[in-house]
Amino acid sequence: MTVEEKREALDQVLQSRILRRCDQLKKMLCFICEAEFEGRGADLNEHLIGLEALGRPASYSPVEDSIVRTRAYELRNKLTRYYSTEAPNAPIRIEIDRGAYVPRFIRQHGSVAPVHAASAKTASTPVLRSTRIWVRSTAGFVVLALAAYAFLVPRRPSTSSPGTLWTSEMETFWKPFLSTDAPLMLTYNSRLFLLAPPLDLMVRNWQTNEMSEVPNSPPLMLFQKRMAPERFVETRNYVDFGAMYSVFLLMQTVGRRQNQISLKSSNDLDWTDVFNDNIVFVGGLAGADPRLRKLQDAGDFVESAEGITNLHPKPGEQAVYPVAHLSQTGSNYGDKYALLSRFPGPQRGRYVMLIGSAHSELPWALAEYITNPRSMRELMEHVKLPSGELPDAFQVILRVTLQSQVPVRTRYTTHHLVKVPEFSNDPTQPKNR
Repeated sequence: MTVEEKREALDQVLQSRILRRCDQLKKMLCFICEAEFEGRGADLNEHLIGLEALGRPASYSPVEDSIVRTRAYELRNKLTRYYSTEAPNAPIRIEIDRGAYVPRFIRQHGSVAPVHAASAKTASTPVLRSTRIWVRSTAGFVVLALAAYAFLVPRRPSTSSPGTLWTSEMETFWKPFLSTDAPLMLTYNSRLFLLAPPLDLMVRNWQTNEMSEVPNSPPLMLFQKRMAPERFVETRNYVDFGAMYSVFLLMQTVGRRQNQISLKSSNDLDWTDVFNDNIVFVGGLAGADPRLRKLQDAGDFVESAEGITNLHPKPGEQAVYPVAHLSQTGSNYGDKYALLSRFPGPQRGRYVMLIGSAHSELPWALAEYITNPRSMRELMEHVKLPSGELPDAFQVILRVTLQSQVPVRTRYTTHHLVKVPEFSNDPTQPKNR
C-alpha cells in the first residue's frame, strides 16, 4: 500500500460528516497518520500527542490530564461509525487499536477502486484554523464572520466605551475560563425547525425544541392534521440573532485572552468536550447531552419561556419572575428576566456557564453584561465571597429592559449560591436518556 493511497484514505475521513465539527480529533488523526507515513509511528506516545497535536502546555502531564486518552477513545468510535454508515465500501480503512496510537491502514478484501476525495456537498471547509472554529449553516457562518472580525481585527483603545477595558473584576469573573490547561468552547443553541415534505415548508413551535416533544405539541399536531405532510424532518440550521451577537461579544472580549477557543453547536457537543473543556452555553442546553441536566437540577432558579421560577425564595424575593411573552406593546418592548448560571464541570478545574435561553434577546443582554467592566463591578459587589473570589456555583437573575427587541439596560436583581452538581469521573460514561 503506497503512502499516496494512505493519504487519500485520510483525506476521505477528514472530509466526512462525522468529523465535520471535531477539530481536535482531526488534528490528532492527522498528527498520528503523518507520523506513520514518515516512519515515526514507534515514537508516538500520550505525552507527545498532547503537546504536538492537542496544544497542551510544556508542563502537561498525562497522569493529571486524560485528554489524549479520551480523545483517542472518541476517535476510535468516530472511525467505527464512519466506516459503518458513511463509507462501508471504503477500499482502505483506518483503525487505531485500543491502548495504542499508531494508526493501521487496512485494505478491504475485493476492493480495487481508488479512494476519491469526498464530494463538495459533504466536505467541510476549515476556517480560522488558529482559533479552532468550525461551523455550519448560513446563520452559523454569520456567527463565524462576527467572531472572526472581533478576534482578528485590531482595536484602538477607547475611553468612551467601558466594554473595551479589562478590569480586575472581569479578571476575577473570567479567570476559570482563561486557564492555559483547558480550552474554552463557546456553544450556541440551534432552534428546532421542522421540514414538512412534500410541502417544502419549514415550521416551528417556539415551545418545542426536541423531536421527542413534537407529538405532544398541539399546534404541530394541528398543522399535521390540516396540511398532511409526509413527516417532520429535524432541521437545526438556524441560530438566534441574540446567540450570534453574544458570540461576537465574547470573542471580542474573552477571545483575545484565551488562545485555545472553539465554537460548536450544542447539538454536536460530545461528552469528552464537556469533560475536558471549559464551556459557555450561549442560549441554554436545548439539544445538549442529557447528562448536563444535572446542572439544571442543582440550581434554585428554573428558566422557561414564561419566566424564572424561584424554587427556594428568600425574604423579599419573588416566587416567580414572570415574562409577559406578549403585552400591549408586543414582546419587543418592556422588561424580561434573564438567568446567568455558573457551575463546576465534570472534571476538576473545569467550569460551565449558562447564558439565558428563554428568549432570543436574553443571551445578547447577558453577553453584554459579562463583558462590560461597569456591570461586572455591580455583579462582584453582590456575588463575591469575603475572600474577593466568586463562589464555585451560583445563579444570578438579571432584569433586562428592551426597546425594539434591543436590550438597553440590564441590572442585577438577585442571586443564589447553589449546590455543586455531582458527575461521574468517567469521561466516557454512557448517556442516561
